[in-house]
Amino acid sequence: MQRKSYLWVLTVFTLVGCGGGSELAEPAREQVDRRPTVFDPMTSTIDRAQGVQQTVDEQAAEQRRRIEAAER
Repeated sequence: MQRKSYLWVLTVFTLVGCGGGSELAEPAREQVDRRPTVFDPMTSTIDRAQGVQQTVDEQAAEQRRRIEAAER
């Protein structure tokens, strides 16, 4: 019986600890002014590379469509 009580109390505390918390979550959503870091040049390079990759993918898809249309 004693073990069941501990299990029940542990379950209740776990559920209470994991529940709600909207009051604590609000400050985390606030927009913080972004400060420049030493990684900015690297991240901008990654962003440019992703843009180039997207352009290449779009061109490849268009070329595939043209090839398929020519085969028909």
